[in-house]
Amino acid sequence: MIDQDNEESSYRAKILLLKDEGYTIPEIRVATKRHDTNIRKWIHRFNEKGIEGIISRKHMHKPFKKITSEIEKEIINMATNNPRDHYGLPFSTWSLRVLAGYISKELNLVDSISHTEIRNILLKHGIRYRKSKVTLGDSIDPEYHLKKRELKN
Repeated sequence: MIDQDNEESSYRAKILLLKDEGYTIPEIRVATKRHDTNIRKWIHRFNEKGIEGIISRKHMHKPFKKITSEIEKEIINMATNNPRDHYGLPFSTWSLRVLAGYISKELNLVDSISHTEIRNILLKHGIRYRKSKVTLGDSIDPEYHLKKRELKN
């Protein structure tokens, strides 16, 4: 089996050889079965950077923090508590998106987490998350019950 990096470099070299022999972009497309934009990209990259421009680079990504059972427990704990009372935030309910952002950016529990992943963790533990209209706990407004009653009438 051919190494994918060698295969990539091979087709890029073929593009350059065909171009050097005077073939047009449409003719190179037929010979390599690659899109014109891709062909032009490699020709331009070669012209700008030389042979280094067509060599595949390994991307070094930092490893992601895995979502462990402890992190899941913390997510569940956060989702089921009032953010105003427990975390001093200016709102009384979490949306899944706000919770995901808070978990990754403020608490740094994980590098990245989506609201869908939060929902799946909650569902896995038998928690169906509510729309943000539902509040957790009572409102801090002393006239809340009077206003609520007026809205129903």
